Amino acid sequence: MENNNSVLIKGENNKINSRVLAVISNKGGAGKTSTSICIAYYFAIAKNKKTLLLEMDSSPGDFGPLFDITNDNSLDIAIKFPERFKNYVKSISKNLDVLKGFSNPINAETITESQITTLFKFIAESYEIIVIDTQSVLSGTIVDILKLSDVIIVLSEATIESISRVSELILILNTKFLISKNKFQLVINKKKMFDLFKIKDIAKILNFPVSGFISFDKKFSKNLIIFNTNKLIKTRFNIELGRLINNLISSGAMNEFTGKA
Repeated sequence: MENNNSVLIKGENNKINSRVLAVISNKGGAGKTSTSICIAYYFAIAKNKKTLLLEMDSSPGDFGPLFDITNDNSLDIAIKFPERFKNYVKSISKNLDVLKGFSNPINAETITESQITTLFKFIAESYEIIVIDTQSVLSGTIVDILKLSDVIIVLSEATIESISRVSELILILNTKFLISKNKFQLVINKKKMFDLFKIKDIAKILNFPVSGFISFDKKFSKNLIIFNTNKLIKTRFNIELGRLINNLISSGAMNEFTGKA
């Protein structure tokens, strides 16, 4: 039996305040962090939504150096004092704040589902959109986050290895952890003009629909996040990703993000 419910996040009169989008892949280098950041910019700038970009990567993640955030302002502390989480987020642009992930992987392993849910309830009072960057290794904390998510973007590269790995990931999350397939949106990243696999071929291998492709963009670099945000927003990668998210919303595949109850 599939669990079709988001566990989450209700305010007064049982009204959902926030929409949660997670980006996952069990293939390293698939582009999770870059995708998460650009999706967050999309909602904050193009859609004018108050957005939190949350890092759930304790390997450690990239948010510290990318956004110049120290371990004193991180998820380790915010989850202990959820009612004061705003003290530990950093504003990086209009409508967009960042919360850095765990500084120590041991700390991440001790977090309970109840702590995650409590933190999200406080976050939901301040943000319309929560975008979550995850790590490649599945953990109990990541599963708890995915259960809270409305939409899960699953990233794969257009290779047999990557496609096989994300196919297995979706299967495990669906069958073992009862996360509904309806939440998953499969996106093929770094597609080149002459890639062997086309949409129909990939869909056959996965027995799962492909939501879209993002072209390989040799001009895109994470360094743009640090040094030139305006150039980042104009990259082919960011433009195609924004178009893809907009198409998913328009098609009804992401009904939760239309703003309708």
